[in-house]
Formats: sequence, structure tokens, C-alpha cells
Amino acid sequence: MNVLVKIVLSHEVLENSQFAQFQKEIQRLIESGGKILMLDFSKINFLKNSELMAVVAIVKLVRDSECILLISAMSEQVRILFELTGLQQIFQCLPFAEDFSLKSELTEPLGGLHSLAS
Repeated sequence: MNVLVKIVLSHEVLENSQFAQFQKEIQRLIESGGKILMLDFSKINFLKNSELMAVVAIVKLVRDSECILLISAMSEQVRILFELTGLQQIFQCLPFAEDFSLKSELTEPLGGLHSLAS
């Protein structure tokens, strides 16, 4: 199991119709030994209320585990929303994914989610 798993978020993943399956996949990653989950916001410039609630659900799911939750590639609009809601206090934000490199031995593809691969 990867120590770090990069999860590329999209509006489709955060929508109600697909989110239940997405939550199950995150739970599976946690149970199989994932230690760090990085939410990559590079495909999201804004969040609707329902999408923000989906992010909060991810936080709740990860909070009860021993995983660390990181944020990568957050747009200015999402950053402001996180500041207004107090969510920025929960996350450690990283620079854009292009600027963030990891050793390739920590990576492998995982069912529907993307791990970091260099």
C-alpha cells in the first residue's frame, strides 16, 4: 500500500451521484494502510455548497483514522472559501502538484484514484 495517495478531485467526483462510491474508495484506502491522502484541487476552480459538504465528509472520514489529509493545487477562490469557513485550519496546503515531487517507489495506481507517479 502506498504511503501517500494523491486523489484528483473533480466536480463529477464530488457530486451526490458519484460521491458514495468515492467515499467507499477512500475508506478502502485508509483500511488498507494509506497514511497520507492528498486532495488535488487542480481541476476545481470553485466549490458549490454540495461539493463543499462532500469535502467536509472526506475530512470527517479521514479524521477518525490515522491518516494525514493534505491539499494540493487550490485555486484562489477555493482558498478564500476555506478561509471563510475555517477549513484552512484543518488542512496543510501544498504548492501546485507540478512543483511537488516524490520518489516514484511510493506510487502505484489504485482503483479509480490516482497515486502520485513521476
